[in-house]
Amino acid sequence: MTFSAVWGIFSNIEIHFAFSKLNYSENDLLEELILIVQQTLEHARPTRRDVVKPQFLGSVTDLIVPDNAAPAPRPQSFLVEQSPNWTLPTHFHQEHQFQVFVAGNGTLGKKPIERLAVHYASPHSGYGPLISAGDGIAYFTLRAVGDTGAWYLPEQREHLLLRIKKLQAHAAPASYVSLEQLGSMAQPLQETLIEPIAGGLAAWMLRLPPNQSSPAPACSQAGGGRFYVVTLGSLLSAGDELPALATVFVSSEESFELRAGQDGLEVLVLQFPAAAASSFVEAGPTGEP
Repeated sequence: MTFSAVWGIFSNIEIHFAFSKLNYSENDLLEELILIVQQTLEHARPTRRDVVKPQFLGSVTDLIVPDNAAPAPRPQSFLVEQSPNWTLPTHFHQEHQFQVFVAGNGTLGKKPIERLAVHYASPHSGYGPLISAGDGIAYFTLRAVGDTGAWYLPEQREHLLLRIKKLQAHAAPASYVSLEQLGSMAQPLQETLIEPIAGGLAAWMLRLPPNQSSPAPACSQAGGGRFYVVTLGSLLSAGDELPALATVFVSSEESFELRAGQDGLEVLVLQFPAAAASSFVEAGPTGEP
Protein backbone atom coordinates (compact mmCIF):
# COMPACT_ATOMS: atom_id res chain seq x y z
CA MET A 1 0.00 0.00 0.00
CA THR A 2 1.42 3.40 -0.98
CA PHE A 3 1.09 6.66 0.96
CA SER A 4 -1.65 7.89 -1.37
CA ALA A 5 -3.61 4.75 -0.54
CA VAL A 6 -3.03 5.38 3.16
CA TRP A 7 -4.61 8.82 2.87
CA GLY A 8 -7.48 7.55 0.73
CA ILE A 9 -9.27 5.22 3.15
CA PHE A 10 -10.26 7.46 6.05
CA SER A 11 -13.34 9.38 7.13
CA ASN A 12 -15.16 10.40 10.30
CA ILE A 13 -13.58 12.27 13.15
CA GLU A 14 -13.79 12.96 16.84
CA ILE A 15 -11.58 13.22 19.86
CA HIS A 16 -12.67 12.47 23.41
CA PHE A 17 -11.18 12.82 26.87
CA ALA A 18 -12.65 11.09 29.92
CA PHE A 19 -11.53 11.67 33.49
CA SER A 20 -12.44 9.84 36.67
CA LYS A 21 -14.62 11.19 39.40
CA LEU A 22 -13.03 12.33 42.61
CA ASN A 23 -12.37 9.52 45.07
CA TYR A 24 -12.68 10.45 48.73
CA SER A 25 -11.01 8.83 51.71
CA GLU A 26 -11.25 9.70 55.39
CA ASN A 27 -8.08 11.76 55.40
CA ASP A 28 -7.32 12.52 51.79
CA LEU A 29 -8.87 13.87 48.65
CA LEU A 30 -7.45 11.94 45.72
CA GLU A 31 -8.03 12.60 42.08
CA GLU A 32 -7.28 9.52 40.02
CA LEU A 33 -6.92 10.26 36.36
CA ILE A 34 -8.74 7.86 34.07
CA LEU A 35 -8.00 8.73 30.50
CA ILE A 36 -9.55 7.67 27.21
CA VAL A 37 -8.48 9.71 24.21
CA GLN A 38 -9.20 8.84 20.60
CA GLN A 39 -8.44 10.41 17.24
CA THR A 40 -8.83 9.61 13.56
CA LEU A 41 -6.33 10.29 10.84
CA GLU A 42 -8.81 12.33 8.82
CA HIS A 43 -9.29 14.77 11.70
CA ALA A 44 -5.53 15.00 12.21
CA ARG A 45 -4.68 15.49 8.53
CA PRO A 46 -4.28 19.31 8.80
CA THR A 47 -1.34 18.77 11.16
CA ARG A 48 0.63 16.89 8.51
CA ARG A 49 3.99 18.57 8.02
CA ASP A 50 7.08 17.89 5.97
CA VAL A 51 10.23 17.07 7.91
CA VAL A 52 13.66 17.55 6.35
CA LYS A 53 16.61 16.70 8.56
CA PRO A 54 20.04 15.18 8.00
CA GLN A 55 18.76 11.92 9.53
CA PHE A 56 15.15 11.94 8.22
CA LEU A 57 13.17 12.88 5.14
CA GLY A 58 9.38 12.53 5.02
CA SER A 59 6.33 13.83 6.88
CA VAL A 60 4.67 13.56 10.29
CA THR A 61 0.99 13.79 11.23
CA ASP A 62 0.08 14.30 14.89
CA LEU A 63 -3.04 12.43 16.04
CA ILE A 64 -2.79 12.60 19.82
CA VAL A 65 -0.62 15.40 21.18
CA PRO A 66 0.57 15.10 24.78
CA ASP A 67 -0.32 17.81 27.28
CA ASN A 68 3.01 18.40 28.98
CA ALA A 69 1.32 20.25 31.83
CA ALA A 70 -0.85 17.25 32.74
CA PRO A 71 0.16 14.38 35.02
CA ALA A 72 1.29 11.14 33.39
CA PRO A 73 0.18 9.29 31.41
CA ARG A 74 0.35 11.85 28.61
CA PRO A 75 -0.30 9.74 25.51
CA GLN A 76 1.14 10.54 22.12
CA SER A 77 0.41 9.11 18.68
CA PHE A 78 1.63 10.27 15.30
CA LEU A 79 1.96 8.84 11.81
CA VAL A 80 5.39 8.95 10.17
CA GLU A 81 5.69 8.74 6.38
CA GLN A 82 9.32 8.04 5.58
CA SER A 83 10.41 8.87 2.04
CA PRO A 84 11.42 6.09 -0.38
CA ASN A 85 14.96 4.70 -0.21
CA TRP A 86 15.83 6.55 2.97
CA THR A 87 17.83 5.27 5.94
CA LEU A 88 16.85 6.47 9.40
CA PRO A 89 19.96 5.76 11.50
CA THR A 90 20.00 3.60 14.62
CA HIS A 91 18.72 5.67 17.54
CA PHE A 92 16.97 5.59 20.90
CA HIS A 93 14.27 7.50 22.76
CA GLN A 94 13.76 8.35 26.43
CA GLU A 95 10.23 6.97 26.89
CA HIS A 96 8.56 3.60 26.25
CA GLN A 97 7.40 3.28 22.64
CA PHE A 98 5.41 1.09 20.27
CA GLN A 99 5.57 1.40 16.49
CA VAL A 100 3.05 -0.10 14.06
CA PHE A 101 3.97 -0.39 10.38
CA VAL A 102 0.89 0.27 8.24
CA ALA A 103 2.11 0.80 4.65
CA GLY A 104 5.14 0.47 2.40
CA ASN A 105 8.10 -1.82 2.95
CA GLY A 106 11.67 -1.88 4.14
CA THR A 107 13.78 -3.27 6.96
CA LEU A 108 14.26 -2.60 10.67
CA GLY A 109 17.74 -3.70 11.55
CA LYS A 110 18.03 -7.05 9.79
CA LYS A 111 14.29 -7.77 9.88
CA PRO A 112 12.09 -7.26 6.81
CA ILE A 113 9.11 -5.14 7.81
CA GLU A 114 5.79 -6.91 7.41
CA ARG A 115 2.45 -5.12 7.19
CA LEU A 116 1.02 -4.45 10.66
CA ALA A 117 4.28 -5.46 12.32
CA VAL A 118 4.57 -4.19 15.89
CA HIS A 119 7.84 -3.07 17.49
CA TYR A 120 8.36 -2.14 21.14
CA ALA A 121 11.44 -0.42 22.56
CA SER A 122 12.08 0.54 26.18
CA PRO A 123 13.81 3.81 27.10
CA HIS A 124 17.43 4.10 25.97
CA SER A 125 17.13 0.93 23.87
CA GLY A 126 18.77 1.59 20.52
CA TYR A 127 17.10 0.20 17.41
CA GLY A 128 17.53 0.48 13.65
CA PRO A 129 18.55 1.41 11.12
CA LEU A 130 15.05 1.79 9.66
CA ILE A 131 15.41 1.62 5.89
CA SER A 132 12.52 2.33 3.52
CA ALA A 133 12.34 0.68 0.12
CA GLY A 134 11.02 2.11 -3.15
CA ASP A 135 7.46 2.70 -1.92
CA GLY A 136 8.55 4.44 1.26
CA ILE A 137 7.16 3.32 4.60
CA ALA A 138 4.46 4.56 6.97
CA TYR A 139 4.29 3.77 10.66
CA PHE A 140 2.64 4.93 13.84
CA THR A 141 4.70 5.97 16.84
CA LEU A 142 2.77 5.44 20.09
CA ARG A 143 3.80 6.40 23.62
CA ALA A 144 2.03 6.44 26.98
CA VAL A 145 4.12 9.49 27.88
CA GLY A 146 5.10 11.82 25.07
CA ASP A 147 8.69 12.33 23.99
CA THR A 148 10.42 14.55 21.45
CA GLY A 149 13.38 13.96 19.22
CA ALA A 150 15.75 11.05 18.93
CA TRP A 151 19.30 10.30 20.02
CA TYR A 152 21.40 8.87 17.20
CA LEU A 153 24.05 6.21 17.54
CA PRO A 154 26.97 6.14 17.67
CA GLU A 155 27.24 9.95 17.46
CA GLN A 156 25.26 10.60 20.67
CA ARG A 157 26.32 7.53 22.59
CA GLU A 158 27.38 9.66 25.58
CA HIS A 159 23.66 10.28 26.30
CA LEU A 160 22.81 6.56 26.35
CA LEU A 161 22.24 5.09 29.81
CA LEU A 162 24.13 1.82 29.76
CA ARG A 163 23.33 0.40 33.18
CA ILE A 164 19.55 0.23 32.96
CA LYS A 165 17.61 -2.81 31.80
CA LYS A 166 16.56 -2.60 28.17
CA LEU A 167 13.92 -4.51 26.25
CA GLN A 168 12.72 -4.78 22.67
CA ALA A 169 10.01 -6.95 21.11
CA HIS A 170 8.93 -7.38 17.51
CA ALA A 171 6.02 -9.35 16.05
CA ALA A 172 3.55 -9.43 13.16
CA PRO A 173 0.19 -11.15 12.60
CA ALA A 174 0.35 -14.73 11.33
CA SER A 175 -2.28 -14.03 8.66
CA TYR A 176 -4.16 -11.20 6.98
CA VAL A 177 -7.78 -10.79 5.95
CA SER A 178 -9.61 -8.59 3.48
CA LEU A 179 -12.54 -6.37 4.43
CA GLU A 180 -14.83 -8.88 2.74
CA GLN A 181 -13.38 -11.75 4.77
CA LEU A 182 -13.70 -9.70 7.96
CA GLY A 183 -17.35 -9.05 7.18
CA SER A 184 -18.08 -12.75 6.74
CA MET A 185 -16.56 -13.91 10.04
CA ALA A 186 -18.87 -15.84 12.35
CA GLN A 187 -17.00 -15.41 15.64
CA PRO A 188 -14.24 -13.30 17.18
CA LEU A 189 -10.61 -14.31 16.70
CA GLN A 190 -7.75 -13.26 18.96
CA GLU A 191 -4.05 -13.68 18.22
CA THR A 192 -1.30 -13.00 20.73
CA LEU A 193 1.55 -11.11 19.10
CA ILE A 194 3.71 -10.40 22.16
CA GLU A 195 3.19 -12.82 25.02
CA PRO A 196 2.61 -10.98 28.32
CA ILE A 197 5.83 -10.66 30.27
CA ALA A 198 6.75 -9.47 33.75
CA GLY A 199 6.00 -5.79 34.01
CA GLY A 200 2.94 -5.95 31.78
CA LEU A 201 4.21 -5.65 28.19
CA ALA A 202 1.90 -7.46 25.73
CA ALA A 203 0.25 -7.14 22.32
CA TRP A 204 -2.68 -8.78 20.54
CA MET A 205 -4.57 -8.71 17.24
CA LEU A 206 -8.35 -8.98 17.59
CA ARG A 207 -10.90 -9.49 14.79
CA LEU A 208 -14.64 -9.12 15.39
CA PRO A 209 -17.56 -9.94 13.07
CA PRO A 210 -19.87 -7.08 12.07
CA ASN A 211 -21.83 -5.45 14.90
CA GLN A 212 -20.38 -7.74 17.57
CA SER A 213 -18.63 -6.76 20.79
CA SER A 214 -15.96 -8.28 22.97
CA PRO A 215 -14.06 -7.37 26.12
CA ALA A 216 -10.52 -6.22 25.49
CA PRO A 217 -7.93 -9.01 25.83
CA ALA A 218 -7.43 -10.07 29.43
CA CYS A 219 -4.01 -9.93 31.04
CA SER A 220 -2.92 -10.85 34.55
CA GLN A 221 -0.76 -7.72 34.67
CA ALA A 222 -2.45 -4.33 34.35
CA GLY A 223 0.36 -2.67 32.45
CA GLY A 224 0.81 1.05 31.92
CA GLY A 225 -2.12 1.71 29.60
CA ARG A 226 -3.06 0.50 26.13
CA PHE A 227 -3.20 1.83 22.61
CA TYR A 228 -5.86 0.44 20.28
CA VAL A 229 -5.05 0.87 16.58
CA VAL A 230 -7.90 0.19 14.14
CA THR A 231 -6.44 -1.58 11.10
CA LEU A 232 -9.59 -2.70 9.24
CA GLY A 233 -13.32 -2.09 9.54
CA SER A 234 -14.37 0.27 12.30
CA LEU A 235 -14.55 0.61 16.08
CA LEU A 236 -17.62 2.05 17.81
CA SER A 237 -16.47 4.17 20.74
CA ALA A 238 -18.01 7.05 22.70
CA GLY A 239 -20.79 7.44 20.16
CA ASP A 240 -18.46 7.60 17.16
CA GLU A 241 -17.45 5.17 14.46
CA LEU A 242 -13.65 5.18 14.22
CA PRO A 243 -12.33 3.98 10.83
CA ALA A 244 -9.04 2.35 9.89
CA LEU A 245 -5.94 3.95 11.39
CA ALA A 246 -7.75 5.65 14.22
CA THR A 247 -5.85 5.39 17.50
CA VAL A 248 -7.33 5.16 21.00
CA PHE A 249 -5.40 5.35 24.28
CA VAL A 250 -6.98 3.91 27.43
CA SER A 251 -5.29 4.24 30.81
CA SER A 252 -4.76 1.10 32.87
CA GLU A 253 -7.49 2.06 35.37
CA GLU A 254 -10.20 2.07 32.70
CA SER A 255 -12.05 -0.92 31.21
CA PHE A 256 -12.75 -0.82 27.49
CA GLU A 257 -15.19 -2.88 25.43
CA LEU A 258 -14.49 -3.41 21.75
CA ARG A 259 -17.51 -2.96 19.49
CA ALA A 260 -17.34 -3.57 15.75
CA GLY A 261 -19.08 -1.50 13.10
CA GLN A 262 -21.16 -2.91 10.26
CA ASP A 263 -18.09 -4.16 8.35
CA GLY A 264 -16.45 -5.81 11.35
CA LEU A 265 -13.34 -4.76 13.24
CA GLU A 266 -9.66 -5.61 13.14
CA VAL A 267 -7.68 -3.90 15.89
CA LEU A 268 -4.21 -4.07 17.39
CA VAL A 269 -4.14 -3.93 21.19
CA LEU A 270 -0.79 -2.72 22.52
CA GLN A 271 -0.22 -2.83 26.27
CA PHE A 272 2.67 -0.87 27.75
CA PRO A 273 4.60 -2.17 30.75
CA ALA A 274 3.45 -0.66 34.05
CA ALA A 275 6.54 1.56 34.21
CA ALA A 276 5.44 3.37 31.04
CA ALA A 277 2.57 5.12 32.86
CA SER A 278 5.17 7.39 34.48
CA SER A 279 7.75 9.48 32.70
CA PHE A 280 11.17 7.86 32.57
CA VAL A 281 12.75 11.28 32.09
CA GLU A 282 11.03 12.79 35.10
CA ALA A 283 11.93 9.77 37.25
CA GLY A 284 15.63 10.52 37.04
CA PRO A 285 18.77 9.07 35.42
CA THR A 286 18.16 5.54 36.68
CA GLY A 287 14.46 5.43 35.81
CA GLU A 288 13.61 5.20 39.51
CA PRO A 289 11.59 7.91 41.32
